[in-house]
Amino acid sequence: MLVLFSLQLISVYLVQSLEQYYLRNYKDSLENQARLLSVFMQPGFGEGQSWTEDTVRLTREFRDLYDMEIIILDNFAHVIGTSGSQSLIGRRLIRNEITRALTGHLSNDVRVDPANGERRYYMAYPIRNDQNVIGVIYLSGSLRSVDNTLNEVKTILLTGVGLALAVSFLLGIVLTRTITTPIKEVTDQANYMAGGDFSRKIKVQTSDEIGHLGETFNYLAEQLSHTIDEMSTEKSKVDAIINNMSDGIVALDGKGRLIQINPSAQRLIKNLGMKVPELDHSGFNLLRSLIGPDIMRQFIRRQKPLTAEITGSSPECTMEVKIAPFKVDKGKLDGTLIVLHDITRERELIRLQEEFVADVSHELRTPLATVKSYVETLLDGAAEEPEVRGRFLNVLARETDRMVTMVKDLLVLSQMDSSRAYWQKSEVDLHELALEAVEQLKHKPGLSFPAIDILIEPDVPTVYVDRDKIIRVFSNLLNNAVKYTSPGGEIMISAVYEGSFIKLIFEDTGSGIPKDELPRVFERFYRVEKTRSRDFGGTGLGLSIARKVVEGHGGSIWIDSIPGVGTRVCFTLPCAATMEVPPA
Repeated sequence: MLVLFSLQLISVYLVQSLEQYYLRNYKDSLENQARLLSVFMQPGFGEGQSWTEDTVRLTREFRDLYDMEIIILDNFAHVIGTSGSQSLIGRRLIRNEITRALTGHLSNDVRVDPANGERRYYMAYPIRNDQNVIGVIYLSGSLRSVDNTLNEVKTILLTGVGLALAVSFLLGIVLTRTITTPIKEVTDQANYMAGGDFSRKIKVQTSDEIGHLGETFNYLAEQLSHTIDEMSTEKSKVDAIINNMSDGIVALDGKGRLIQINPSAQRLIKNLGMKVPELDHSGFNLLRSLIGPDIMRQFIRRQKPLTAEITGSSPECTMEVKIAPFKVDKGKLDGTLIVLHDITRERELIRLQEEFVADVSHELRTPLATVKSYVETLLDGAAEEPEVRGRFLNVLARETDRMVTMVKDLLVLSQMDSSRAYWQKSEVDLHELALEAVEQLKHKPGLSFPAIDILIEPDVPTVYVDRDKIIRVFSNLLNNAVKYTSPGGEIMISAVYEGSFIKLIFEDTGSGIPKDELPRVFERFYRVEKTRSRDFGGTGLGLSIARKVVEGHGGSIWIDSIPGVGTRVCFTLPCAATMEVPPA
């Protein structure tokens, strides 16, 4: 279209320029002929002669010579001579050109002759005598030759335009294909990239701008593929981190819709007795339920991180809720991050630490007060009385032994809690271990022993344990059984082989433990009968140490008891046959 428009514009301009050129030349030719005729005609007008024969002869000679029609008119527009039909002589001829020429101006016009349909050029030339117009020479000539020439030129131009258009069309097709083919490849590659396929490459066949575009697009695809792979890898890492975090993560977008929630958050929300919202649903209700409407309004107004602590009752739990905005753009909240941290264990540990300090202080306060009072009594003069001094020193020795035992037990528990306990494991025969524990117990003064039966069969497999620590478990359990079993009662020690473990059973016929006290018997310093336990010299740490030792060997310990019937303590230890025992 551009070539066609350009060629048409050039052709029209060229044809019009040629037409103007030929018309101008034709006009100059007619004007010269008219001027020449006026030279011949002017003397006759001045003498008042009749120009009929001479005029006809002269006009016909000029007509034959220059192929034009000539009419001679006087100053009243009467025909006085013509190269054509003589019937016009004497008639008055009125034309616009003639009228203008009678005023002294050269006049011309181009009109179509209705007789034959061809264009003719008309010119009226004034004949002057000094400054007066005495006549008019009216010339007309056919423009057939000019039109034929212009038509030939138009034909040539049309042919040239046609050929140029054909060549341009062919060249345009070739050029278009050279441009559109790479562009189509780029478009196809863009569609593949939009679908996530970055493996395809554009074939670069030229080094022009299209070739550079293809190279740039290939580089873009490679970089995008690399970037997306990195983003996918990072997203996988982030998802793995978020999904495996112990803290709950909840993310909302700027409109409050839920866009991310990890399994820990779902579990913690359920623990609080709340419904877990679905993705792409509103999360503001969850946020309002977690922190309350007042804190939520404060967060939306300030758009700054906030921390709140909430509790649940079924089950009992304590959560720390941290809320932070993603970013704030022109006062608009673009997202909210909610972090749920379960601090139930931390609060429980703090409570246990406080209770532990209180229990230690309480347990040490009584023997220390006793020691202080007896020492003050001895200092006040009781030391001078041998009987009183001996009795007081025995009390002081007993209370001191009790405090030393308590401190030792606390050190053992501290080592096990901090994983600093040293385990020296070996194969141990349970029957021999039970006999040794019973013998150690019988050497303690002040205890009345019930019957102790060791029912461990000789064929029971050996265990792979730390002998010193396990004999302490035996001693603690036996000591408790002896304390709470009357001399007429019975204590039985047995063992059962269960898979890769040996289950030890310490059973007595003592006073038993109330059912509501059983869950707490393994707590530190906890005593079922505090006054009686203290009278027996107990510290309340024996069962805590026993549980730590058993669990340190990979076993478990539990207690069943019926008040007035007896108590049954069971624990498991690993069988040596299933363990990789290092050579001695």
